[in-house]
Amino acid sequence: MKNSFQKKISYLAQKPYYLFLLAVSSGLLAGFAWYQFTVWFIFFAFVPLLLIEKHISENSTRYKRPTFQLWLYSYLAMLVWNITATWWIWNSTVGGSIAAFVANSALMTLPVLFFYWIKKYAQHQFGYFAFIACWLTFEYVHLHWSLSWTWLLVGNAFAHTPAWVQWYEYTGFFGGSFWALWINITIFLALSKPAVTFSTKLNLILLLFIPLVFSYILYFTHEEKGKDVEIVVVQPNLDCFEEKFTYNARTGENSTTYVPYNEQVKRYFQLAETQITANTALVAFPETSLHEAFVEKDAPMVEAVQRMQATIQANPNTSMLSGADTYIVYDKPNATPTARTSSGVNFDYFNAGLFVGNTGNIEIYHKSKLVVGVETNPLRDIFKLFGKTFMINLGGIAGDLGTQKERTVFFNKDKIGFAPVICYESIYGDFVTGYIQKGANIICIITNDGWWGNTAGHVQHLAHASLRAIETRRSVARAANTGVSGFINQRGDFITLSKYGEMLAMRNTIKANTEMTFYVQMGDYIGRIMAFMACFMLVAALVKSKLVKKKK
Repeated sequence: MKNSFQKKISYLAQKPYYLFLLAVSSGLLAGFAWYQFTVWFIFFAFVPLLLIEKHISENSTRYKRPTFQLWLYSYLAMLVWNITATWWIWNSTVGGSIAAFVANSALMTLPVLFFYWIKKYAQHQFGYFAFIACWLTFEYVHLHWSLSWTWLLVGNAFAHTPAWVQWYEYTGFFGGSFWALWINITIFLALSKPAVTFSTKLNLILLLFIPLVFSYILYFTHEEKGKDVEIVVVQPNLDCFEEKFTYNARTGENSTTYVPYNEQVKRYFQLAETQITANTALVAFPETSLHEAFVEKDAPMVEAVQRMQATIQANPNTSMLSGADTYIVYDKPNATPTARTSSGVNFDYFNAGLFVGNTGNIEIYHKSKLVVGVETNPLRDIFKLFGKTFMINLGGIAGDLGTQKERTVFFNKDKIGFAPVICYESIYGDFVTGYIQKGANIICIITNDGWWGNTAGHVQHLAHASLRAIETRRSVARAANTGVSGFINQRGDFITLSKYGEMLAMRNTIKANTEMTFYVQMGDYIGRIMAFMACFMLVAALVKSKLVKKKK
């Protein structure tokens, strides 16, 4: 006997719009899970998608190309998801946003197709666990290849609810992805049964509430660890399009209200000076604050750097961190794949973090997780003849930027280690652990979130920082040019935050932890395990398929 849900599904399955309705529903539910008050949508966002796969699998003879039909409706679901969650990219670049929506949606259909093939050729031997394995494998690969865009990895949905996922210190965000997908499958299987039994309801309740209860226990029993460190973050509030750069990325013309570079630098220091005390250990300026590029070996001769040194001389306990545009000149044999050539000179540009320490040291870190299409062109070897044609100019330096293999941690004279996490890097959990492994006690995120305007974009980016705080149990100091600046504790709670569009400097005292979490030590081990299991399932399915064909 069919339950009421199955009756409704059976009725709708006869309608020509059935699969379309499921695809749009899945995309909308997943997309709205990236907003603060609808995070819980993620627990059943994949149910309509699983219903699509089930319907096509059971009615494959009705379709000339069932795999294509599955791809088509999966693609629609992913496209709706991408647009609903990240529509704000449109504010920074129309062409780039369309490319991101189209390309990422296509990539996100791959785990659905691989699950379909494994299920078909293995004759459902691995059950719906294969779906979890395929999806997490996709997430793991998406973290590490050149076309990486990890904003919509399922575990990131809980960025707005840090109290729900305190166990990320053991699992990282992959634990959240696994949890949400498991609940989706449990709901889907429950609804597929003739009747939802008490044991099924109990299993679902336990699956939902045991991780939540454990998380809240961790949340309320957590004690902030480490010594007190006073930090000042500066938010100059320079409009990315009109004021910060001479080039206006919206109009494609020169900015008419550009604030002269010297005036910008003057603003940083004036704001900082209102908050620096005798106990201030670090002052952080935002990403690309020093956007008039200079040769790195000549950093001591740069006027802004000399002013930093003067500030430190007047405040001996203080060090300074700033975003900067830098470059290194190479002899031709030593040029990197990203090096540019001008007048016979080979050089690399960098989106960098510049540290002037209170020990007299000047150090530079090169941003190494770059924004595809803006800071890096992963298809450079294919499109060599086109140069920068496929790159988006948002002002400042455009085109391929250089990177570095290892993370750099900046230390002051008290041996406090600061992780210079630059903008986009803060959405990569395992990447950030590289700073902690090298001794970082505090995470310093320097960013510029004004490209998206006062939209969900800067809110979502800020929320990602809470996940990094939980995973590493490191306090976060965040300096944004435009967006939200402030401080986050080791539980992922916002301590103090600026408002969007404010010009100010903020001071707070946060803890410098020295202990390493399990996740910091192990990294994305869940992703690696799932990737191994998915490969095993795929090989097993192919072998079984060939054996079945031989018997026939």
